[in-house]
Amino acid sequence: RGRPGEAEAAGHRRRLRRGNFQDKQHLAHLTEKLKLLGLEGDRGEVEQLCSWHRHPVTPKGAGKVSCSGHTGLGAPGGPAAAPEEGSAHEDKERIHSDLGRLKKQREEILELKMSGERRCQEFLARTEAERQRVVSEFRRLRRFLKEQELVLLVRLRELDRARMRRQEEEDAEMSGKVSLLDVLICGMEKELEQAPGRFLQVGSSPGPAWDMGSTQRMRDTAELEKSLQDVSRQIRVLGETLGRFQAFVTLDPDTAHARLAVSRDRRGARWTEAAPEPPPSPRRFQTWSCVLARGCFTAGRHRWDVAVAGDGPWALGVARDSLPRDLELLRPGIGVWALGRCGGRCRAFSEPPA
Repeated sequence: RGRPGEAEAAGHRRRLRRGNFQDKQHLAHLTEKLKLLGLEGDRGEVEQLCSWHRHPVTPKGAGKVSCSGHTGLGAPGGPAAAPEEGSAHEDKERIHSDLGRLKKQREEILELKMSGERRCQEFLARTEAERQRVVSEFRRLRRFLKEQELVLLVRLRELDRARMRRQEEEDAEMSGKVSLLDVLICGMEKELEQAPGRFLQVGSSPGPAWDMGSTQRMRDTAELEKSLQDVSRQIRVLGETLGRFQAFVTLDPDTAHARLAVSRDRRGARWTEAAPEPPPSPRRFQTWSCVLARGCFTAGRHRWDVAVAGDGPWALGVARDSLPRDLELLRPGIGVWALGRCGGRCRAFSEPPA
């Protein structure tokens, strides 16, 4: 009976005779790299590698060591090698399975990425088409409005000229009639200056026939009036059409008094006693039940259509954005220009009240 080391060496010799020797090139390369880095260690550490497999020796318990290439005293080709080969095969299959799953996930992610990019490009193409459509429609609308402006201005200019021509003709006609009447009046005055006996000799003469009603008759202007009414109607229809495209005024709930309930569409507000306590806001009115609208303006002419429900007091106007929220009165001095109903009558909140 030999020692365990001798049995191990004999097993390795048998494997060498069979031609199964495989050099551990990766360990040799690792050793070379450790030498280059100055981490090759001392002689004692080098000897901790297996003399045959060059595997690191792992301590197991007190003073016992084992090589990763051995599970016991048997040779690599012995009974302990078969389980390791099966385990390696299972590991390889598992790695192949994981690799296939990862590749599939990668393909799915790439497909999702490409699909998202396609949807994004399609959406951007749609927005670009709508943008071009908006530009085209408003360009057409501006051209239409410009044409309508020119048409209406030309029509009004033509009406002005026609009315001026009619007035000149009437003035000329009236001037001729006035001149003729002056001649007739002058002749009749001369007849009155003659002696009374002449009237008895000649007899009463009624004078030339003259239709006095013709001096009051003016040339009919009904046609011009009708044309002017048509133009006015076109302008009114155009204004109503443009009014449909005006933006709605939306209220800012962050400025509403605690007892004012702003509607969901933020286009109306009403007083309520059971309103929930709103979140605190430095922009919220504290004394007067007021609310500001979103959006500001610094110049221009503005108009609003407002519907008031009930017969209670109300006020409507404009205010500075820096208006104090604890105001006591509505007056221009603090930045409020308003009118409303108070005390059963409408009034302007001005100084003095009007």
